[in-house]
Amino acid sequence: MTLRTLALALPLALGLTGTALAGDHDHGSMAGSAVKLPEACKAAVSGKDGGMKDMQSHMSQAMQSMGSGQMSETQKGLQQAMMSMNGPMMQGMMAGDPDVAWICAMIPHHQGAIDMARAGLKGADNPESKRLAEKTIKEQEQSIKELTAWLDKNAKKEGQQ
Repeated sequence: MTLRTLALALPLALGLTGTALAGDHDHGSMAGSAVKLPEACKAAVSGKDGGMKDMQSHMSQAMQSMGSGQMSETQKGLQQAMMSMNGPMMQGMMAGDPDVAWICAMIPHHQGAIDMARAGLKGADNPESKRLAEKTIKEQEQSIKELTAWLDKNAKKEGQQ
């Protein structure tokens, strides 16, 4: 596979991993955390996968096998974080209500940022890079709390469509 083909295929693979990664169970990610959709999000997207599970499963398998033998541990951790976040993120965006959809998509997105920062910390040797990763973790954890609080307060009002 040429570098250009890989560069073109990677965004497609990342964009299509979708609910196949989320499925009916949670997939672990770096540092023991798991990208999970809140129950309100799961209820809001119930039955709305658009029939893409089979295609997403194939894309997920292709993504997992792409060049992993040539990657550093940090790169493998970053890839795992991306793969763990994409399914729940895409599943969350399927909520019928626009407010619920973006909140449900952002929660796994922020968890993915935390997992990527943790993966980066494992191999980081630059003090500024480490500081930025630690800052990212702290800020994203706070954002997840705020998004989840909004969801707990508003999901039913928004109709979970």
